[in-house]
Amino acid sequence: MHVSHVDAGLDRTPAAGLPVTTSLDFLWLELTNRCNLRCVHCYTDSHPHAGDRDILTARDYDDVMRQAYDLGCRKLQFIGGEPQLNRNFHKLLVTAKTIGFDFIEVFSNLTQLDDETVCYAVQNGICFATSVYSDEAGAHDAITQVKSSHARTIRNLKRLIDRGIETRAATIVIDQDRTAVERTVQFLQELGVGRVRSSQTREFGRGEQVLSRPARLEGLCGHCWSGKLCVAPDGVAYPCVMARHWPVGNVLETPLGDIVAGRSLEAMRETIFESVWLPKIEASKSGGGKKDKSKKDKGKKDKGKKDKDTGKGKGKGKGKGESKQPLGDAKTKAEECFPCPQSCVPDTVPPKCPQSCVPFPATACDPGD
Repeated sequence: MHVSHVDAGLDRTPAAGLPVTTSLDFLWLELTNRCNLRCVHCYTDSHPHAGDRDILTARDYDDVMRQAYDLGCRKLQFIGGEPQLNRNFHKLLVTAKTIGFDFIEVFSNLTQLDDETVCYAVQNGICFATSVYSDEAGAHDAITQVKSSHARTIRNLKRLIDRGIETRAATIVIDQDRTAVERTVQFLQELGVGRVRSSQTREFGRGEQVLSRPARLEGLCGHCWSGKLCVAPDGVAYPCVMARHWPVGNVLETPLGDIVAGRSLEAMRETIFESVWLPKIEASKSGGGKKDKSKKDKGKKDKGKKDKDTGKGKGKGKGKGESKQPLGDAKTKAEECFPCPQSCVPDTVPPKCPQSCVPFPATACDPGD
C-alpha cells in the first residue's frame, strides 16, 4: 500500500509497551555527510569533501532499519548531506520498502535524480522533500554556492510532480526580504508543489556564522522530545538532525533498542520537552496575534501553566505517573497545533510541516482546545 505525507499522519500512541519518552516513531537516516552543494546555512556543515565520517556500511544501515522496524518505527527519512551520493542509495531505498516501512521520504537537493529512482518512487509510493531558496536562479545559487543548482533542482522537481510523486518543498529565510520569500512560495505552488512552507535559519553548523551566535538548545524546534531519532553516517545517534551537540549513543557500539530505551536519550528528551517545547507552547498561547482573550481562553492558559508547573516539579525520585503525564498530554494536543518542523513527521493538520525548523506560529491553534 502506498502511503502519502497526509495518509501517514501523526502517531498519537507510542509503540506498544514503551513509555512516551522511550518510543521510536520516526527515524532519520543520514546516508552521507557529503553534499555536492555548499549551502551557507547548512546545519551539518556538509560539502563535497565532508565524507570523512561516512563509516556506516550498507549492511549497517540495513541492520539499523530492521532494528527500528522491530521497535515499532514505521516512518523513515533518508537524508544527508545529499543522500543520493551514497553509492548504495537505491539498494537502501528498496530495503526500506521491503522491510515494510509505511512512510519513506527522501530529503534531497534534487540536483541529481536518475530514472531508476523516479520509477521506483512512482511504483512504491516514495515521497520527496527539497529546499528552494529563491524563484531567481542567481539568488538560489548564491546560497548553495554552486552555479546551475537552481536550474537542476527545479528541473527534477518538475519531473517528480509530473510523475505524481508526493513532494514537499520549502524556502529557508537567510537574508531574503518578505516579498522575496512570498514570491518563492508562490513560484513553488505554481509549479504544482502541494506543500510549501518557509522557515528560518537555525544556529547549527554553518548557521552559527549566518546568525552570529553559537548553537544552543533553544534553537531546536522542540518536537524531538517525542519519538524521534537521527542516526548519522558515523553511527552516532541524536534526538534530531539538528541536535548534534547532544549525542545519545552510537549504533556501532550499542543496539538501537538500548539507545531508544536508554537514560541518555530519555533525559535529553525530557530536557528538550521542559526547556524548549513547553516554553514555546506557553509563549504561543499568551500572545502574538491570538484572537479575543475570553475567560475560556484564560482558563485554558491557566490550565496549561498548571500542567507545565506540574511537569517541572518532578523530582529525581518521582512516582510512576508523575513524569509521563505532562508528556502524554502535550503529545495528544499540542502536536496537533505545532506539527514537527524539519520534515520529520508528515502532518494531517495545518500549519503544514515546513522543510526545516521554524518558530511555532502564535496563531496556529490552542493546545487546550
